Amino acid sequence: MVRMVLSLRKCRWAWMLVVVLGLLGPTVDRATAQDEIIKLVIDELKSGDPERQTGAIAIVRDIPGETITKALAEELPGLSPPVQVQVLSTLADRGDASALPAVVAASDSADESVRVAALKTIGQLGNVSSVPLLARRAAESRGQERKAARDSLYRLRGGDIAKAILEQLAASEPTVKVELIRAVGERNITQGVKPLLEATAGSDRKVRLESFKVLKVVAGPEDLPALIDRVLNLAAESDRNEAEKMIAAVAHKIEDPQAQAAGVLAVLPNVKDVKNKASLLRILGRIGDSTALPVLRTALKDAEKDVQDAALRALCDWPSPEPVPDLLAVAQTSENRVHRILALRGFVQQLGLVSDQPADKVIALYRQALDLAPNVMEKKRVLAGLGGAATLPALEMAVSLMDDETLHLEAESAVVRIARNLGSEHAERRKAALAQVIEKTKNETIRAQAQAAIDQLNGAEPAPN
Repeated sequence: MVRMVLSLRKCRWAWMLVVVLGLLGPTVDRATAQDEIIKLVIDELKSGDPERQTGAIAIVRDIPGETITKALAEELPGLSPPVQVQVLSTLADRGDASALPAVVAASDSADESVRVAALKTIGQLGNVSSVPLLARRAAESRGQERKAARDSLYRLRGGDIAKAILEQLAASEPTVKVELIRAVGERNITQGVKPLLEATAGSDRKVRLESFKVLKVVAGPEDLPALIDRVLNLAAESDRNEAEKMIAAVAHKIEDPQAQAAGVLAVLPNVKDVKNKASLLRILGRIGDSTALPVLRTALKDAEKDVQDAALRALCDWPSPEPVPDLLAVAQTSENRVHRILALRGFVQQLGLVSDQPADKVIALYRQALDLAPNVMEKKRVLAGLGGAATLPALEMAVSLMDDETLHLEAESAVVRIARNLGSEHAERRKAALAQVIEKTKNETIRAQAQAAIDQLNGAEPAPN
């Protein structure tokens, strides 16, 4: 009570509230006192005086009972928009669901700030009946209003909310369905796997793609057979990329990394359709389970060009350097120019992952890559990869290429990167290499970077960004 009185000191009617609260007279009837409190609070809210309105709002949270909630709900439409926003926030804090009809009505206000506040409050007071409203508003609105609708849909409380979302999913129009699908993911409704799989076969592409995205979240390894079957029965080729990412994401939930590709490997031998076979090979590349490497190596020699291409791309994107020899062989021997370039790029990318080989051996492979590069652009890609190799042989190779008229900028940049990351050893050689960059470069940015690296090696503090 003391806190309530203190918060009302700024109100014109504070002394009257003290009286009706019984603090100055224990004989005041409590029901009458509450009626008087409500009347005075409403009067203050309607006063137009921001200070008095704020004081009234401050005590509303401390007045218990449904009566004050109903009174606020009844008066809500007649208040000014700024006061409505404050009252809606207060109703949310009170948590009394009896105010929900008034809050829902306020969500259709002509004032955007009131609509946003009402949608936020529905997230606190709402129930299953709020699901279609919030999903529709999320689909139809923009900006803060859409965010408020989405956030409230995601945080509605009650054990039957998930069921309501899934029931609405089947009957909603596409734009609303997309919002409900997002809610399935945000709320991690694992029983939504079957409805989402059904949605991936629908006619609306946004619904299909959103379903694939959310299946990555809610589906588990036990669902992989059904998910793989869905990929093999895609009607729209444009959906394959998202569907393939979905399979890989679910497979990564298998704890044993050597078992993640098992589901795909079990199906692959029986797949005859070229597009489906290529799709499964790309999925194996996304999964990165080493047990799939023999299958991919075999597919590199398949008679179908699309199968070869899928196997090669899978190896190029492999998360470890195991396919380095395979990619080098393709870059050296393939009769397909595109495949040679793809393999070379994958080879260079994976050289950056090698950590268990002597530096001299790795640099010899970079030199092979440079020799295999068919044009200046591809040679520059090799140098970009070399710049990530923090070894003395890498530094020497980059320095040796600074006199190449077509590659000098990339070589200079690589020298600076390597010298920065080489570690505490070889300080004098690093300084000498950087000095060569400063002497030869015509690029002021590279010259400044080289000088900054030398200064740092000499013990100067790095310049602030």
